[in-house]
Amino acid sequence: MDFRKLESFFTIANTGKFVDAADKLFISQSSLSKQMSQLERELGVKLFKKTRSGIELTQAGRDFYGYVRKALPEYQHEVAHLQQYKRESTFVLSMGALPLTEEYGFAECFASYWVRNTSVQIKFYERNQNDLLDKLKRNKIDIALARTDFLDEDWFEHTDIVQDELVLVCPSDHPLAERERIDVGELRNERFILLEEQSEVTKMFLSACNAEGFNPNSPLHHTRHRMLIKAVQHHMGTSVLSRRLVTTYQATDIACISFDKPLYSTIGFTWLLGEQPSAIAQRFMDYVKSDFAKRYHLHEGRGGALRLPATES
Repeated sequence: MDFRKLESFFTIANTGKFVDAADKLFISQSSLSKQMSQLERELGVKLFKKTRSGIELTQAGRDFYGYVRKALPEYQHEVAHLQQYKRESTFVLSMGALPLTEEYGFAECFASYWVRNTSVQIKFYERNQNDLLDKLKRNKIDIALARTDFLDEDWFEHTDIVQDELVLVCPSDHPLAERERIDVGELRNERFILLEEQSEVTKMFLSACNAEGFNPNSPLHHTRHRMLIKAVQHHMGTSVLSRRLVTTYQATDIACISFDKPLYSTIGFTWLLGEQPSAIAQRFMDYVKSDFAKRYHLHEGRGGALRLPATES
């Protein structure tokens, strides 16, 4: 049995469909089916059964899944550890991040760490939240810089770095632009352009709207905040984003308005539950949080997260 088959099995079990798993693994569906047939022959049991919506694990498959979930990361971590012997003391740190490292200043923190630790080779991936969590589950990255507000505690652990306020973003000539604060309930008739529905920011705003008894009219979604800001500038609607992402855009034709009941989103480092980060990863995370605090003269608040000021000079 090779560990490639274990990774394939693990991915199929998590997605529930061969076609989705094949896309994530960048192989054909026929190759993936062949791997699973070989694995079932080697084990002497059926691992999957077909359903109307896809496939699900048999009882034997569920038992095997528990083993693979532990064995696969242990193997991959050991392989990464052994690389130091053939790379002349070069240590590899594989990490992912949301597309906000420039706006928050994390890019400078990463660069500052690297010039002080040139023996560490950082493999960096910029992805959306779902892709980052998927890469963690499949042990493709060691840690991820992600939003921690709605993490599945059955899968992930995290250490928080910074909290940022969510704000309403509208054109500067919008009737609400002169307001300093606004109640979510006043936005029933607004047309919204929001981040993708899976975004933690969008989830938080939708939850606040539902608490006020309405679902916002949001016909347009996008994965990148810069595109949403451009859409607001072109009067396509209003949006809700982290304040820092808007203020660093430095646009004079948009306004940011706080909510009466403040909404805060938290960004931090995330890793698989029960998988203690390596010494290299832990030192990197500690350095980034310390350097970030020094750059913005911030202090830890409740829960250990740093909080960015509501207004910036």
